[in-house]
Amino acid sequence: MTIADQFSALRQRLPGSARATDEEERLLQLFRNRAELKKEYTGLQDERHALLEKLKKQEAATQRVREQTEKLEKYLGTPDVGMQSLAYFQLKGLWGVCAEKLSRFSEELRRQQEERERRRQMIEFDQARRTRLANADRRLLELQSAASTLEARVRSLEISHDALRGFWHSFKRRALAEKIGGVRMQWDVAATAVTDASDERAQVESEPAPGFPGISGEGRRAVNTAVIAYAQQLVGQLSEGGLAMLAKETTVKRVYDVQYGSQEQSLRLMSLVRAALKALADDKEDLVALKARIGALRSAAVYRGAADTVPLTDSIGLLPVPAAPVSDLESTVSTGINVLVDDFWDLYKALLA
Repeated sequence: MTIADQFSALRQRLPGSARATDEEERLLQLFRNRAELKKEYTGLQDERHALLEKLKKQEAATQRVREQTEKLEKYLGTPDVGMQSLAYFQLKGLWGVCAEKLSRFSEELRRQQEERERRRQMIEFDQARRTRLANADRRLLELQSAASTLEARVRSLEISHDALRGFWHSFKRRALAEKIGGVRMQWDVAATAVTDASDERAQVESEPAPGFPGISGEGRRAVNTAVIAYAQQLVGQLSEGGLAMLAKETTVKRVYDVQYGSQEQSLRLMSLVRAALKALADDKEDLVALKARIGALRSAAVYRGAADTVPLTDSIGLLPVPAAPVSDLESTVSTGINVLVDDFWDLYKALLA
């Protein structure tokens, strides 16, 4: 029981308390206001503690970044390693350029495949609707013909009925009138069928196109195999000096952990990176070789299940390891490079699920 409830119960037991006084109402309102203020104060305290905790975490993160920056500055200030640090970050930039090219390539293929499948869906929908309209027109024409025949028969019978004027034709007129009534009922049914068929045709004609359900599984496989083939082609383009593997190395090693040899070797490596970036910027792809690679990959690709859109890693083949790497690379690539296993150029981000 709240304080206000206790006060109200006590007030009811007092003599002459059938009616609350103004002072008692004000006192009750004060209790209510106090409870609300206490609740708001508690909420503000919780919010303050949460903000202080968030500030503490941000200060710790800022301190870590500051320490890392100071460590990097000290490392880069060392003459013996400064040049290879530049080579490291240029290789890291080379990786980013290739990853961006692969992402754009995948997005363009996805857009083209979606447009192609949307267009095919609309063509199929339009063809099906034309077929249904043709069937509806044929049925409507048949019903209209039947209704017109019945209407003409009614009119013919009515003319015959009106021609029987003598009283001695009363039995014939009665029989003819019954016949006219039966034919008219048939005509009413036929006219209703014509109206229904006309409404159905209008409904078919105004039926909206269905929404696009998304790229099909086969379409996703087609895009993914092309993206994988392009990733392989980029690896081949950057094979000189082991650039592809050295760029990959920057994604798993820190700048402090790499060794590119002497300053002359680092300079040579940076020269290779500049030439590679220039070639990538020219954007003159070997489309013939890429098309052949895509075709071969689609023929060899094996999938775990019917719903899978990414081929098994063993089915895409291996690329040869660069003949003359600048530094010691990972021993895992001694048998060949698998762009799926090694996730070259952030390949999995570019693939369609």
